[in-house]
Amino acid sequence: MDAVFRALADPGRRALLDALRQRDGQSIIALTSVLPEMTRFGVAAHLDVLVEAGLATKVRVGREQRHFLNAVPLHEVAGRWLSEFSSAQASVLLALRDRLETDNRQERSMTDQIPEHGFEPDVVYRIAIRATPERIWQALTEIDVPRSWMWHTTIHSDWTAGSSYRMSSGDEDLIVGTVVAVDPPHHLLMTFDARWDAESQGEPAGHLEYRLQDAGDGVTELTVALRGLSGSTAAAAVRDTPEIYSALKTVLETGTALRSVLSAAL
Repeated sequence: MDAVFRALADPGRRALLDALRQRDGQSIIALTSVLPEMTRFGVAAHLDVLVEAGLATKVRVGREQRHFLNAVPLHEVAGRWLSEFSSAQASVLLALRDRLETDNRQERSMTDQIPEHGFEPDVVYRIAIRATPERIWQALTEIDVPRSWMWHTTIHSDWTAGSSYRMSSGDEDLIVGTVVAVDPPHHLLMTFDARWDAESQGEPAGHLEYRLQDAGDGVTELTVALRGLSGSTAAAAVRDTPEIYSALKTVLETGTALRSVLSAAL
């Protein structure tokens, strides 16, 4: 928390976060235009502070590093410093603001690719969880059991490459797709076809990727990458992903599920 507050205290670093909010996945060369009075090394130093605080994530694409906004620590701060009521109401207002801004925001390019995995992520979230990779993998892939951290939905799959999966609420399938690559408990790549409303059903499928890395001292770093989503599906993924995996962290570390902000809003 101290690192997050220190990072946000500088107006230059806030400007960099605003730039990533407007267009995610930028290189350091592109971000130097945000702080024209500063050298490239100065901008790099600011970005390193944001990465150390967990507010930004670096991903190598070819020969350059791309930077992605990571909203998970902000949800953790809100969860600690705001009451359940005020946090829920603030999230509703922020979601409304983001929806209005997204309607006027230029659509992100989704054509670049990372040779290793076959795609470049549009959104990357990274979160440190005090649990083993095996325990997190179990929570991510547990089948036929309602998951409190994912709005009590249920996953159905045998988790083999080429097999199908579906995420359901009761008899309704909300997300369906195919398992592309699986390496327990470190890597899972699958297609992501949203079906939760008429609007999302008409939009193309994208990809969802999980990567788990043992960070030592009983901590695992979970990276969540989303690619190829558009329209309302992309907006929902950007809005809801930090809350979902913050809830997963809470469940695994405390054994207690937080009430979903979405449920509170409804």
